Amino acid sequence: MASRHWLYFGGFVLTGVALLAVVLVGVLDALSALSADAVVYGEEFVLLAMLGAAAEWVVAAVVLGTLACLFLVATVVSVLRNTSLHRDDRLVALVERLEREYPVLGQFDVSEKVEPTTEDRKQRLKEQYVDGELSDAEFEREMERLMDEESST
Repeated sequence: MASRHWLYFGGFVLTGVALLAVVLVGVLDALSALSADAVVYGEEFVLLAMLGAAAEWVVAAVVLGTLACLFLVATVVSVLRNTSLHRDDRLVALVERLEREYPVLGQFDVSEKVEPTTEDRKQRLKEQYVDGELSDAEFEREMERLMDEESST
């Protein structure tokens, strides 16, 4: 079965194509009002005649444009919810600051999703130790701290 974000994206593409077709037909319908019966209109009446001829197409374009926007938003939200985010302490600090600044972002719980787990922290320590960034004593001290932190939670 196709994932939701592909279905949403397909809906966005289809409504976008339909919107383009409706706009083109509406423009042609509005332009046809100019050649109807060769009646001479004043400038205001020409515009009103064109809008009158294309009124149903304008309504259809607004409806399709709204649907296309909804499908686009649904696609973006679906992709973001299914995306694996990088876990990093600096990223957590940035996301928490954004959540404080814009409380509506708090409903997505992004700060919890980007916060490194104890296993992530252990892996990072091991990488630093292998790269020679930490001495044996520093590595053991940090690993003990992480083990204590893990057992306390």
